[in-house]
Amino acid sequence: MKFSNHLIVISSVIFGFWLDDYLNQFSIKYSIELNFGFLIFSYWVFAMPEKIQSLAAMLYGLAVDLFFSNVIGYNMLFFVATSYIIHLYVFRFRIFSYFQLSVFFSGFSTFYIAFKYLLLSPYNYSYFVLILSFLVNAILWIGVYLMMRAFRRRIF
Repeated sequence: MKFSNHLIVISSVIFGFWLDDYLNQFSIKYSIELNFGFLIFSYWVFAMPEKIQSLAAMLYGLAVDLFFSNVIGYNMLFFVATSYIIHLYVFRFRIFSYFQLSVFFSGFSTFYIAFKYLLLSPYNYSYFVLILSFLVNAILWIGVYLMMRAFRRRIF
């Protein structure tokens, strides 16, 4: 994949994480944590598994960590692990329905949120937030999938 294509992918992932930071300050009042950035990254790996390998996922995670002043290696770890699992099952995912895909990717997103709470603020850990975030991210995945697919078909 060309460098310009990698820039498009990382800029969309960074935009998703920026959208998370902006919207979560309002949605956390309703015990919901959105995860657009991780869902957008998961979409890119799902849509182009032969072009986004684990090394690219590691670099994307490092860029997100540095750009948003997160713990260095946190997003890197999750991006590489997600990339690896998606690469293992990518051809099985192709036969899944939208509902099955939304449950799978929302589960990954919820695991990402849960691990973040366990590492960074264990006193704020709430199962209620995780359950609501799972349901909302499952709905968001369908929107992210359709929007990013249209974007990918127009750009790539």
